[in-house]
Amino acid sequence: MDEKIDKEAVKGFFDDPAVVDHYRRATANIGLWVSEEILFRKVFQPDDRILELGCGTGRIAIGLAELGYKHVLGVDQARNMVREARRINKVLELSASFQHGDATRLKFEDELFDGAIFGFNGLMQIPGRENRRQAFAEINRVLRPGGLFVFTSHDRDHPRHREFWAGESKRWSEGRQMSRLVEYGDRLEKTELGWSFMHVPTREEVLRELLQTGWQHEWDAMRPDIAREDATTRDFSDDCRFWVARKPG
Repeated sequence: MDEKIDKEAVKGFFDDPAVVDHYRRATANIGLWVSEEILFRKVFQPDDRILELGCGTGRIAIGLAELGYKHVLGVDQARNMVREARRINKVLELSASFQHGDATRLKFEDELFDGAIFGFNGLMQIPGRENRRQAFAEINRVLRPGGLFVFTSHDRDHPRHREFWAGESKRWSEGRQMSRLVEYGDRLEKTELGWSFMHVPTREEVLRELLQTGWQHEWDAMRPDIAREDATTRDFSDDCRFWVARKPG
């Protein structure tokens, strides 16, 4: 039987040179989505100390630096992604910085950052509910009281995917699910770049996880309700739900 998907397998996918190049091209050709720029400008101030997790090749962190955000630190568990982000940042002579790290074990002191971002559904690419809860808890720990956390997820209840998840529900109830999956809501999809993992939650699931890891839910909305993205962005990324959570205090 195949081994269950784990963090090392996900890291291996993102360290692959072809995957790094895919994200490099998105950093160069797409940059911040319109919806991201609108939301980040509302949530964060230019002088805020912002931690971006799952930064990849720097699409968001570099985009924020280009907007004038002065203290953006990108962190990713894939070392090849971090190397490419540093290279792009150096070429553009921007102020963002990047380092290798694991969102479930952050090497920062408590209450260091004013805000945090986990973009492009990266939080949901952490396999295992307990691992994702650990990431929620770690991000909470390193934010100052009142700090805001912006992240995205897919939505299992989205009408476009209802038929797929009805089939998955039947397969799981009969024990016929893909053997590498950890829990219901997981999806392992074959792409031209390899097998890509994603946990797809319901809205109610995310609300429950926020509550149980010490967050206050502030707001959420699907991407089209924030802005209409251009065709290039829509080809690169599916619709997702944006979340804003606050660390109480």
